[in-house]
Amino acid sequence: MSAYSEEVLISKLNKLVDTQESISLLSQWFMYHRRHVATSVDIWNRELRKASSARKVSFIYLCNDVCQNSRRKGPEFIREFRKVLPDAIEHTYRHATADVQNKIKRVINIWEEREVFDKDFLNELRKRFTGTNSPQLGGSNAKRAIDKQIKTNTPTTPPPGRSDIAKLVTTTHNIVDLESIIQEYGRKVSKLWTEVMEAEEKPSPSILSQQLDYLLRVLTEHQNLITKNINNRTQFIIQMKEIIAQEEMKLRMDNKNLLDTQSKINETKECSEQLKAITEFSTISIMDGHNKQQQQIEQTPEIKREEYIENNNSVYDPTTHLILPPTSFAADILPPSETQLFGDSLINNYLQLPYQTTSISSSISNSPAPSNTSDEHSDPLVSADT
Repeated sequence: MSAYSEEVLISKLNKLVDTQESISLLSQWFMYHRRHVATSVDIWNRELRKASSARKVSFIYLCNDVCQNSRRKGPEFIREFRKVLPDAIEHTYRHATADVQNKIKRVINIWEEREVFDKDFLNELRKRFTGTNSPQLGGSNAKRAIDKQIKTNTPTTPPPGRSDIAKLVTTTHNIVDLESIIQEYGRKVSKLWTEVMEAEEKPSPSILSQQLDYLLRVLTEHQNLITKNINNRTQFIIQMKEIIAQEEMKLRMDNKNLLDTQSKINETKECSEQLKAITEFSTISIMDGHNKQQQQIEQTPEIKREEYIENNNSVYDPTTHLILPPTSFAADILPPSETQLFGDSLINNYLQLPYQTTSISSSISNSPAPSNTSDEHSDPLVSADT
């Protein structure tokens, strides 16, 4: 076995892969240097968060192997891993794919079956990724709770074309991840400070020197993490200011577009109302003209009314009387020799009307008979009637 040092352990953790050989060898190295259990677990927790999402499950497998195989020699690793496992499990689960999440749940089930940790502690671990107090993995209720928690913890994907939002989301995740690590280091620093600097009885100089060196490394790492998160927060503020400036400019453009659109809406409404008014006025004018025309027809004397109806091709009315022209009318337009013929033809025409037969016959019977002295010059139409 190689000598123990933080650098050696970090190097071995960086080479850790998801194979039985790699995990077993490093597990044995952990147990061989069990007196450095607190430092080893602390470095394991720190390097777990730095590892990629695909490699994080290898750290969980390493923890599982060390905890199961070290129980026969003492509870040191169980005790130290209990301090960091809740946050470590939550961090790993949040950054894992669905396949890796199932592997994490399987490890917790194995711990429960083999009683590596007590049930209350395992329920606390499950609570970190199920959102329930004491779910039983494998049940339908637990599955629904897990799915709900996954959807809740899944970060919202920025919309297409918003790279500024994507950068802001990435920076936010970095800040949140570092905050949990800084809090853990803060608790670790407080504990070490009390044990080393505030102890009433000091150990031997060699042991005290090791404790001080370890405390200094932890403090330095804590300082580096705080400095890194300060840079993240500064970057976050800069990105936010840039986004706010862009959104303010877009807001002004939206307000301008809103005013232009409202102006066009008002103009369109005004044109529509004017068109309706013109249409209504034309309809009223046509109706007024028709009414005036009807009034004129009603006020026209009977003769003009009949002429108007005849000129406008009205339907024939049998009650309409024929108005005969005056006698002078025939004398004016016909020669004297044809005047009598015109009058006789009118009489013959009227004889054909049934409702005038009686009056016309009586008038003919009352007329004097023609003289016999002029037989050779008599009117053939009269002779035929006689």
